Amino acid sequence: MDSAMRGDAPIYDRLIAERGDVPGDVRRTAEETLRRLTRAMEFGPGSRTPGFPGGGFTGPGI
Repeated sequence: MDSAMRGDAPIYDRLIAERGDVPGDVRRTAEETLRRLTRAMEFGPGSRTPGFPGGGFTGPGI
């Protein structure tokens, strides 16, 4: 959690020092997971896998 979000609450600084920046770690992990999932779920003409179920799916609005 950055200083703009916690304001002048020294308890947060102490908790982060004791336990680590858990919300920040979770946010970074979620962002990396989303990037990996986005790459894995990219569908399009160049990413089709013949014989793979859903290999031709290109998303809604087809």
